[in-house]
Amino acid sequence: MIKVLIGAAMLLISSSVMAQHSVVLKTGDKIEGVVMELMDDELTIYVNRQPKKIMLRDTSSIFFDEYVPYDGSLKSETPIRKIKSADGGYMVEYQILDRNMIQAPRLSNATEKRGTVVVEVIVNRSGTVLKVKSGVTGSTTSDEYLLTKAEYACKGIKFNEYMKAPLETKGLITIHY
Repeated sequence: MIKVLIGAAMLLISSSVMAQHSVVLKTGDKIEGVVMELMDDELTIYVNRQPKKIMLRDTSSIFFDEYVPYDGSLKSETPIRKIKSADGGYMVEYQILDRNMIQAPRLSNATEKRGTVVVEVIVNRSGTVLKVKSGVTGSTTSDEYLLTKAEYACKGIKFNEYMKAPLETKGLITIHY
């Protein structure tokens, strides 16, 4: 029985599929969350984005509740949306699946420099931008000032919450200076 559970847990961990899980304990209690790790006979499940450790010997079974076929990568068929910056001075395009920008970036340019900066972003389920990388393919400038300003502005963007999304979703934000 333990070997079967370990094999099932390893399958969950080794697969690239992100899914919601139900862990049923031997006491009959059911814990719903995302199984993230199995190490030293201890299962780590995230419930409301908080880790919870469960000894494998206390586990009766693990189930997939919901299959999430999307892995968070940027897809070519994702539509490009446009929005004005928070100050209204710049046009911003963004491409991220199943998300709407609810807080536009605040942009400024204290120079006469011009160009397009494409920023790769990683967004979590709550819509917060976790990581940014400016100057990716599509950028028309390599000016350090504009790249830095774009990264800083993108860190302040907020997207709608989407709890059925993968833990991290990749997207692109294009800023035209």
